[in-house]
Parts: sequence; structure tokens; C-alpha cells
Amino acid sequence: MNNTRTIVFRLNRSKKIAFVCAIVFSLVLLILVGYFIHSVGMADGRQAVEQNKLIAVELAELQTVLRDEQQRAVTAEKSAEIDRLAAEAVRKELLGYRHELAELQSSVDFYRGLMAPEELDKGLGLYGFHVTYNKRTNSYEYKALVTQAGAKNRLLKGTFSIRLMVESSDSSSKNAIKAYALSDLPSFVGELPAKLRFRFFQTIEGSFKLPDNLTPVSMAVELESTGKAAQKINKTFNWHDLLGAH
Repeated sequence: MNNTRTIVFRLNRSKKIAFVCAIVFSLVLLILVGYFIHSVGMADGRQAVEQNKLIAVELAELQTVLRDEQQRAVTAEKSAEIDRLAAEAVRKELLGYRHELAELQSSVDFYRGLMAPEELDKGLGLYGFHVTYNKRTNSYEYKALVTQAGAKNRLLKGTFSIRLMVESSDSSSKNAIKAYALSDLPSFVGELPAKLRFRFFQTIEGSFKLPDNLTPVSMAVELESTGKAAQKINKTFNWHDLLGAH
């Protein structure tokens, strides 16, 4: 026996209308809510796009400023390097001028001496003799200045020679001194004995290298003129005094 029962609700006309209106109202409300959400989303999207545009503009401006600052920094660094190089060049140039001025002053003093012959030795004379060590070539350079005073422009002729006095390595001769002609030393450059031929002064210069087994003591310079008023001068210079050693 089947006990199932069917219950049927019957709505009157007014309730049907109210039910339909409720459904329509709900749909309209859903549409309005959806439209509102869509509108708000679109507005937020437009605002985000505008913000992105502003950020892009600001980023471009910052990148331009950064490039400008980097360029200024590079320019300033190059300018500083140029200024440093220019200052170094000026310093070297001034140093060169000082050396040149010192040489010119020395030349002026020398020529003043020639203009005042009473300050020079009469006849043949040795005005100066110098020896310097050149580290670059590992050699010694000598320079001598020979003068003539009170000869009324007479042409002087003669010879000039140099000997190096060293301690002898011979054990049998204690403290013995041995003489070497400078032209016999290694890598000698110059002309010795040198020929003298001048009226007022003559410069003699050259260079030589010193063997390790030689211990210099002094240098002997010999000048000799020829003719009626022949003269002979011998001068010895201590090696350490010549090089300014202590």
C-alpha cells in the first residue's frame, strides 16, 4: 500500500505578483551591484594607469638627472687630472728654468772673470776642474777650463793631460800609489793628451769608467804651453774632494 502524499500550494494572484517582483528586484539589485563593482574597478584601473604614467615620467627624469651627474663627475675627474698634469708640467718647466738660470749665472760669472784679467793667473791657468758621476751610464765625467790672461790676444798652444792616481794592489809595496793615464781606462771618451789652441779659454771634457779593482786616491792634471813664454802647470786634486764625498 502506497503512503506517499503530494502537497500542492496554490498561490493567489497577489502573491504571484509579489513573488515575481521580488525576483525582478533581486536581479536588478544584482545588476546594479555588478555595475557598481565594475565601475569602481575601472576607476581604480584608470587611476593605476595614471599613477604608472607619473611614475614612468619621474623615473625618466631621475635617469636624466643621474646621467647628468655622472657626466659632471667624469668631467670633474678629467679636469682634475688635466690640472694635475698641467701643474706637474709647469713645475718641471720651472725647475728647468732654474737650472738654465744657474748655468747662465755661472757663465756670466766666468765671462766677468775673463773681463777682469787681474783675477786670473797671468799666462796659462787652470780656471776649473770638475768630476761628476753619471748613474745612468755608470761612468765618471770630467770637465776642465783652461784660460790665458795678460797675453794681448796671443794664440796659446800646448797640451793637457790627466792621470788617475790609485792605491797599488801589489802586496810587496805597502801604501804604494800607481798612476794610470785616463785614456787607458775602460770606455774612455775624449782626447787625452788634449791639444791646447786658444786665445782666451778652452774647455776639455770627456768620460771614463772605473774598474772595480781600482781605488782612486787623486787625479793629477798637467798643462804645458809651448813657445817663447812656455809654462808648465801641475795640479793634484783629491778624489773625494772632486766628487764631494765625506
